[in-house]
Amino acid sequence: MRVDGNFALFQETRPAVMVVSHERSGTHFLMNALASCYGYVSSPWIDFDRPTFNINYFYASEVREVLLAIADRPMANVVKSHHSVEFFAGQLERLTERYVLFVICRDPVGVMDSFWRFIHQWPWAEGPKTLDAKSFAAAEPCGRLLRYQMRQHSDMLHRWSAHAEGWLAAAQKLSRVVIVRYEDLDSNFEATIRGFAEHLGRAPASIVRPARDYNVIPGGPRDPTGNGSSTDLAALRQLCLERVGPTMSRLGYA
Repeated sequence: MRVDGNFALFQETRPAVMVVSHERSGTHFLMNALASCYGYVSSPWIDFDRPTFNINYFYASEVREVLLAIADRPMANVVKSHHSVEFFAGQLERLTERYVLFVICRDPVGVMDSFWRFIHQWPWAEGPKTLDAKSFAAAEPCGRLLRYQMRQHSDMLHRWSAHAEGWLAAAQKLSRVVIVRYEDLDSNFEATIRGFAEHLGRAPASIVRPARDYNVIPGGPRDPTGNGSSTDLAALRQLCLERVGPTMSRLGYA
């Protein structure tokens, strides 16, 4: 492997890798696992949210061309994105000629609890800041997180569902769009990692679980509001089942 500017390059031909997720779904856990087991580079990663060039994210052909230009050489750095599948409309078949897109999903109960705490870390309007995780899950998306969605959703749970359903549909059509459940990576690490070999065209060089605190964006304190708030997980799960139960079932969470 060699470094050329901001990119690390493999000496041999390999598919580029992109990790896509809804926020707070284990994104960096998967990126770090691809680095420790398959030799990709997760630090620094290529943040498709903040590239060094201007992108019209609402023009899918331009999104495709930028990503293909990034991967014109055997790039080792992982590309990271939280965008919904709609940003890649009609372009995924071409992209997957060069990329393997790993889409990591997580039980929405864990996502909403973590995301609620995460949002409160930032002094700006990243998203809805509510008194508890359940009200966060029921809140309308707002603020800076809107950059990852093509259209508005009634609440954060339906935003999560739309993100998951879009990528699930893409994975049914394209073998190089790979759905990974966070829970499988966490509880059955070796088998999950070995399952990536068929997509990456090689066996893992090692099976090394990355440290939980390496290259990870912290989720925030248990009581982010400072008002004694905590998450009633049972009530949050019931809300999730009521609003996005079908998507949870498709992913094995219900």
